[in-house]
Amino acid sequence: MTTLHDLMIRTPGLPCRLDPDAWFSTDATERHGAARQCHACPLLLACQQHALAAGEQHGVWGGVDFEARAAGCGTDRGYRTHTRRQEQPCPLCQAAHDEAVEAERRRLLAVAHAAGGTVRGYLMHRRMGEEACVPCKRAQGRKSAERRRAARAAAGAPVTELGDRRAAEPAPGVPVAAQPASRAA
Repeated sequence: MTTLHDLMIRTPGLPCRLDPDAWFSTDATERHGAARQCHACPLLLACQQHALAAGEQHGVWGGVDFEARAAGCGTDRGYRTHTRRQEQPCPLCQAAHDEAVEAERRRLLAVAHAAGGTVRGYLMHRRMGEEACVPCKRAQGRKSAERRRAARAAAGAPVTELGDRRAAEPAPGVPVAAQPASRAA
């Protein structure tokens, strides 16, 4: 396997080999100039791949300023940058993203609670791995009942309220005479 170092030795006249100071400068303008010089380099992709595989966070590699790139790490924006580049997010960015997701879920849950409990609130409780509060459970129950009624109506079955259906149907194993009188609605 040929390493980047081997390729650099075999390729004469690389600007990064002639004057490497600009590639590792603390001045962003100098690093930007070095990155522009990389774009004509025949080792551009090999250099980028090496830096990504090695997890470089300093200097210019393959036309990419890894110093500036690493500055965004540890944030939700850094996480999105990693995913846009189809990279595995670093642990700092992953933690920042998880924190941002949790904060957004808590915000949505607060909105659901302010509305007196919602199906979305029920789902947020579940997604966060916690027991849903009573108002959110009730909202989910109402939504489930609506879906069942709609499914029965679509199937052509009579649509009745649960209490009416229980009153209309005899209890199994109990004589009809012993059944309580039907509740009037």
